[in-house]
Amino acid sequence: MSQSQSPLSDLDAFSDRLKAISDRYGRVHDIDRGGDWHLLKVQEEMGELTQAYLAMTGRSRRLADNARRDVAMEMADVMCMLILMARAEGIDLNAAIAEKWLKWETVIAEENAA
Repeated sequence: MSQSQSPLSDLDAFSDRLKAISDRYGRVHDIDRGGDWHLLKVQEEMGELTQAYLAMTGRSRRLADNARRDVAMEMADVMCMLILMARAEGIDLNAAIAEKWLKWETVIAEENAA
């Protein structure tokens, strides 16, 4: 896949930055991030996103004061942990996104042309 076809053209460089941050986190907190750690962190962050979303939509005992910001921060955590998981597992997210999602652009174009 060429750089121009890459859905997230800076993903590799961004992933490198995230890994450096994650490596520091592991060192500072003495956390073994091997094995299924990334998957478990994605799940943990999804739980935190769900809590923040419930607060933001008034369906929680939590105060909604900063809930929208909390939702944004948890979305960032989920996204970054997912990118780190893909990196750790050797998954090419650009190729997966192109195969799973962007293939529909051709279908849409054909539908619009008809």
